[in-house]
Parts: sequence; structure tokens; C-alpha cells
Amino acid sequence: MARSIAELPRPSLIGFTPAQLAFAVGAWPMRAAEELRSALIFRALARAARRVPALLEWTDQFSTMVADEIRHTRLCATIGARLGAPAVRYDAAPVRARLAGLPDPTRRAAAILLVEAAIGETISTMLFRAGRRGATEPLTRAALTIIVADEVRHQRNGWAALRALWPSLADSDRGWLQEEATRGLGAAEQRIAVPALKRLEAGTPFDPAHAALSVLAPETRVDAFYAAVERLVIPRLAALGLDGARAWRDRYRLA
Repeated sequence: MARSIAELPRPSLIGFTPAQLAFAVGAWPMRAAEELRSALIFRALARAARRVPALLEWTDQFSTMVADEIRHTRLCATIGARLGAPAVRYDAAPVRARLAGLPDPTRRAAAILLVEAAIGETISTMLFRAGRRGATEPLTRAALTIIVADEVRHQRNGWAALRALWPSLADSDRGWLQEEATRGLGAAEQRIAVPALKRLEAGTPFDPAHAALSVLAPETRVDAFYAAVERLVIPRLAALGLDGARAWRDRYRLA
């Protein structure tokens, strides 16, 4: 299994039309931008954790997560370039806005662990796995294999670090995290599932060749998202001490 950009196989694009390639390879710059945002948010987590006694033993793991996401950024940008995608455009404004609302280090660390690491990486793992299952083009599949392995570890770190932090949190912080879970789930659904649902409602056709290049069919994206939330996220929130079912039910109440 390839573990670095240098070890990746050559692309095999025989059988794909120019139109199919143009649509599918455009996903790689978008992935690169998303991975860089993850790197920036996890860097903020690592820095905040150094000021939270309950998380001091986790700082190395968080730093590794940052390095992983930077590697993913370079990987996705490289894959896109090899496949002829346009240059990546990065926008750090959403990260700056997120962090501006989290000035306290404990709440910053807790919120990022909950929303971006635990919930976000759990959903991301399911989506990348679904993309890898459908991908047959060797360069695409090798890249997704690298990313999936790291995303699995990231979400495990997120849930485990939250469990380590939980006993030290005040009741007010726990109540605030309940609201963070609610907002986070609503935002994730809007970003990931709703556009796919709209495509399904409109009856927009999906070319199966795009799945071979790792673009998820709308129904596959929807299924992966809701499976992640209902089978994994909600039960894990409950095990942590948050009301996952209520957070999901009320996900637009705090919008």
C-alpha cells in the first residue's frame, strides 16, 4: 500500500472521456482546500491543548494530526495536478471565524475535539470509505487509502481525548458543548447531505464513471452521511455524556 506521494501509482485514465475527467478531477482541489482547513483547525487544537492540563498528554497526537492533514493537502493537490485539475484555491477565513468565537483555551479545545475531530472525522471517514469502495482508477484509490487510514485514527483521537477531558469540565461547559454538538450536526448536514438531497430531488443524472474516479453518487453521499450520524455519532455522544439524539433532533433550533 502506498504511504507517500512518491509511492503512488501512475494514473490510468483509459476509457474515461474528457468530460468525465473534467468533472471528476475537479474534486481534488476542493479536497486539498478542505484538508488544509483541517490542518489549521487541528493546529489551533494542539496549541490550545497545551494550556489545558487534562489534554497535555494529547499534544503529540494532535500535532501528528496536523502533519497528517498537511500531507493530505499536498497529496490532494498533487493528484489534482497529475489529473489535470485547476490550481487549488485556499481560504482560511472560515477557520479564522471559527476560532474568533472560541477565545477560551478549554472551550476552544473542547469544541474542536467535539465538532471537527470526533464528529467531523467520523463523518469524513465514512465518506472517504464510500469513495474508495467505488474508485477503480489506481491513483485515485491509492490516495484515498492513505487518507482513510489517517481519518480513522483522527476520529478515534477525537473521541478518546474528549473522554479524557470530560471529567474536568464544569457543568456550564458541558451544557455549552451540548449546544456545540447541535450546531455542528446541523452545519454538517447542510454542507454534506443537503446538496446531494437537492440533486436527488431534481433528478439530476449521475454518470457511474465519476464513481470510478471517487466522486460519490448523491444517494451514496446521503447514505454515508446519515449512517455515520445515526450509527456512530449519536451513540458516541450519548456514551460521552451528551444527549446525541436531542442534538440531532434540535440541529436547526440554534442555527
